[in-house]
Amino acid sequence: MTITSVSTTTAPHDERVAWRALVVILLATVMVALDTTIVNVALEEIGRSLGSPHNVEWVASAYLLAVCVSQPASGWLATTFGSRRVLLVSLLIFTLASLACSLAPNLGVLILARVVQGLGGGALIPVGLAMMLGLFKRERHGRAVSVWGMAAMLAPTVGPTVGGWLVTSVGWHWLFSINVPVGIITLIVGMKLLPNVGVRESKRLDVVGLLLGSGGLFVAVLGLSEGNSWGWSSAATISCIMVGIGALGAFVLWELRVDKPLLELRVFANRSFRLATGAMFFVYVAHFGRLVYIPLQLESLRDVSALKVGLLFLPAGVCAGIAMSIGGKLADSIGPRRPILVGCAFMFLATVCFATIQLHTPLWLVTFYLCANSFGMGILIAPALIAGVSELPPSLLAQGTAIRSVLGQAAGAVAVAVLGAVISVGARGAKVPTQGAYDLAFVAAAIGVVISLTLAARLPKGRSSAPTDLAATFE
Repeated sequence: MTITSVSTTTAPHDERVAWRALVVILLATVMVALDTTIVNVALEEIGRSLGSPHNVEWVASAYLLAVCVSQPASGWLATTFGSRRVLLVSLLIFTLASLACSLAPNLGVLILARVVQGLGGGALIPVGLAMMLGLFKRERHGRAVSVWGMAAMLAPTVGPTVGGWLVTSVGWHWLFSINVPVGIITLIVGMKLLPNVGVRESKRLDVVGLLLGSGGLFVAVLGLSEGNSWGWSSAATISCIMVGIGALGAFVLWELRVDKPLLELRVFANRSFRLATGAMFFVYVAHFGRLVYIPLQLESLRDVSALKVGLLFLPAGVCAGIAMSIGGKLADSIGPRRPILVGCAFMFLATVCFATIQLHTPLWLVTFYLCANSFGMGILIAPALIAGVSELPPSLLAQGTAIRSVLGQAAGAVAVAVLGAVISVGARGAKVPTQGAYDLAFVAAAIGVVISLTLAARLPKGRSSAPTDLAATFE
């Protein structure tokens, strides 16, 4: 296997070049992250406008499923064709698909365009993160990731607010049209400011791994996402989940035995990577649970409008942004372990508070809980992202970020499925879940955060040194 470094026109770790490139990566990240939630409040209007009120939820689901399918291959694409080229091509695909979405004459065309949009957008986040880690010095990773994390976290938070305003003011087509000028500008600036960075490797595509990994993830996420609609005991739900899990199990076995795998799962031999990835997974479950089920209970049980719910989330977004800056600096100075522990502690307390919400709980208090939860997530997100990944050699950065992104998407599906199942059990057959059912779901989410705390406590203290060679990663 021959590995060659991509030639660059600048000195390694030139901070001026790195910060300029980060602007491009941030713009791309905002577009992709925003589109995960911006259409959620507009589904009813889209269905009415296109004359297809049924199955309109697939406008949201198709995008998320396509993102899941494309991310396992993002590491291979980046190392084979170069991170810069993959990011720019993915951005072009995303922008053109956004234009197609805005012009869609019917629901079928819109869903197809959303699939293409998700395929393009799925590679942008892991490839952009890998580029960023390659551009910045290791001791600056925390600060860089904290800036990137603001975009990755704040965009989905403000998505419902922006979506609600666009739908009520100018129409649902603008949910997608807005991406076109932003995408074109980002492409033009990206071609000028993005340097070639990373490691190139001549490696044949692992077709079997792609089919097992992407296919298994697609089927499993489909079953988990649609379980509440199909029924958790239905043949469709059970079949999807079982087939998906079986395919993913076969994927792991195949990847561990093949010489040139699609995803280098041996990075889990790195203790920091393994522990931080596990901690992030359970934290993400609680995080996505908050994003999905706090709005649902406020809208269904207390008749709070979608726009008002979006406004309630805005102060939490500000708190997350402030905390991210703090968490990134702490990770650079004292290492990731303690910031992750502090963030998990905040999230645990806030999630327990979510489990105590009653129908008469003031909205300002709910907003306070959201702020505390977001502050905790903000503190830990940058340290958790760089823990383990920063220790990987350049040849494995794209692989590490791809794995983290795939598991992040899976965590979202697990959150909706598991917490949704808990709510269904707590509702005891009622058509509309009770407040107690939602509270029970957040008890389960809090247990997940405890698992994250336990894993984070086992992370090495302080800042560990980067491995000197590939073999050191697998010790």
